[in-house]
Amino acid sequence: MPVIPLSPMLVQYLVGLCCLRWSADVVDVTLGDLVHDGAAGKARDVDVTVTVDAGTEGRFAFMAYEVKREAVPLDIGAVEQMAMKLKDMKSVTHRAIVSASGYTTAARAKAKRHRVTLYEIEPWTRPLQEQFPLLPMKGTPEECFPVSKSLLCWPQHKFAILARSATVPFNILDTDPLFNAKKRPHRKYRTFQDLKAELLLRSTEILLSIDPAKTVLNTFPIPWVVPNGHIPAGPAWPHTHTLDLTNDEVYFDTESKFFRLDQATITGWLQWQRSQERTLYYVMQETNTKKAFAGALISSDLREGQMTALMFSPRSLEIGVHFVRLAEKHLNMIRELTLVKPD
Repeated sequence: MPVIPLSPMLVQYLVGLCCLRWSADVVDVTLGDLVHDGAAGKARDVDVTVTVDAGTEGRFAFMAYEVKREAVPLDIGAVEQMAMKLKDMKSVTHRAIVSASGYTTAARAKAKRHRVTLYEIEPWTRPLQEQFPLLPMKGTPEECFPVSKSLLCWPQHKFAILARSATVPFNILDTDPLFNAKKRPHRKYRTFQDLKAELLLRSTEILLSIDPAKTVLNTFPIPWVVPNGHIPAGPAWPHTHTLDLTNDEVYFDTESKFFRLDQATITGWLQWQRSQERTLYYVMQETNTKKAFAGALISSDLREGQMTALMFSPRSLEIGVHFVRLAEKHLNMIRELTLVKPD
């Protein structure tokens, strides 16, 4: 089974979205939550917890998912460890493990013994009518829901940098290091090339929804068929965009002076291009029965930690649309990140 090509944090987020789509009774989904472990006498990490409204009995039930993304199927040792961890958490009423790489035969037997349900996230290739019979469509998800994404790009560009405290002309190479105000390596932009990549992306995120970019996209559709070796693209037009850098706190060091970079102006050509990245189609299903828990269409954005997801439930005709935008602080760790169920 191929490993899901998503970062671990987005795997966790995807499982949370599957829970939101699956149950109308879901009240809250928290990623990286802490659940009390009675045997250990302390709180322990559970990747996804789901609070369920039990009506007159109150909100007390939790579904806990130990979300694992490994290069090989989870073995008996990993399942045993997680099953025992979940068993000691008395607040958890439904215990499950989700894997993006499957399980060994021994691991499945161990999970059955501990009454832990196993789920897998894998490519969604089966015809819709087999797992999602309520949807009035026949064919694979990719056939029924083809997705194309347009990207605003700077195919040709040059940068002009303004530093108000610089007293003499200066030149910055792509490989030159950048610093913070304390003259230490900048945490986010190690080199000028890193900063340029961020500014190009930031610029297009601002310009894509305003004129002239908006009018060009509506007037000149991107062609679907182009010669081999060419990127599907519309016409290019000249443009200049100035960005303020003061909040980035980026500094440059020359032999004579250490100063902050205050402003960047991008000059060149803008163009709409059709993304070459394929939309990802995944299903979360029970390992033994292959019964679908939820399906997802995922379009990853250029910026790390961001994606757009269309979520499907086998129990509903409604399709959920979610825009995942993880904050920088969540790129390395997710804790107490709450998903809001749409009205």
